[in-house]
Amino acid sequence: MKRPLAVLALLLTAQVQAQCAVVATTPASFGSLNSTQVRNVVQSASTSNAGLQCTGSLLSLLASDDHFYATFTPVGGTSGLVGPTGDVIAYTLYANNTTSFAINRNQRYDFARNGIIDALGLLNGTSPKSVPIYLKSLIGSNVAAGLYQESFVVEWDINYCYGIGLLGACLGRQILKQSTSLTINLTVTNDCQITTPAISFGSAPVISGFTAVNQSINLSCTKGSSYTVGLDDGQNAAGGRRRMKSSANNYLAYDIFKSAGTQRWGMLSSARRASSDADINPGAGTGTGSQVFNYNAKVYSDQATPPAGTYLDSVILDVQF
Repeated sequence: MKRPLAVLALLLTAQVQAQCAVVATTPASFGSLNSTQVRNVVQSASTSNAGLQCTGSLLSLLASDDHFYATFTPVGGTSGLVGPTGDVIAYTLYANNTTSFAINRNQRYDFARNGIIDALGLLNGTSPKSVPIYLKSLIGSNVAAGLYQESFVVEWDINYCYGIGLLGACLGRQILKQSTSLTINLTVTNDCQITTPAISFGSAPVISGFTAVNQSINLSCTKGSSYTVGLDDGQNAAGGRRRMKSSANNYLAYDIFKSAGTQRWGMLSSARRASSDADINPGAGTGTGSQVFNYNAKVYSDQATPPAGTYLDSVILDVQF
């Protein structure tokens, strides 16, 4: 009689320790990403604690009538991360670190199924553990810069046998229904995709033989962004002019002018060009498509013809938001 009583005493002790509780969550963050990354690349995030924590060391085998339901209800009926201008970044919640078990907003998901609770060691582990949640963004979100957030009320509804006795008898059940909150965020920064063709004046025997080059710079910048575009003076500037240089250290002066005019395109103050000054699609950035800035480049005709050679320069374009 003593041995069965000892076994029963151990099971009753496990019964007291074997409890789960709804706790404060750990916020999830996608971090800081530029708008191009958000639009074109799937991003991942997670939280190690979605609000349910169990003590471990449970003598439990999940049965078909056990459940660990979680319902993620977005505050305000949101469908993704919402930014300062109302733009939305779409993403999906998952029950594990694969994309096999999606969690739909406003629909309860049973973590007791698909081996998820067992894989976590939530009930039979050697230490307390929490239920994590995994997140993956969907590509295609064309959004403005700023802080994006979504908040959920997370309702946990659990009912399971936490103590197994002789012949598999259930010694007790924990029934718990309680809510907590979860916040997910992502910070979007400004970005531009820039297309800048090389300038080639070709070849000529004398200065007067070089003709003007008319080309364009294309920018695709973050939706809603206002910005300016500057061109630095290159590597060999002198006397307020850009210069190309040969391997023999000879120089050929030239410059780059705004649109089809004679105003030099530079990098300081009014020498820059604003997004509102684009020749095609002026105004704030659109995120997709291009804003086009035309320019003309000329070799100065008031200089002496330098020795024959290949003349090169490198000009840096910068964008300021």
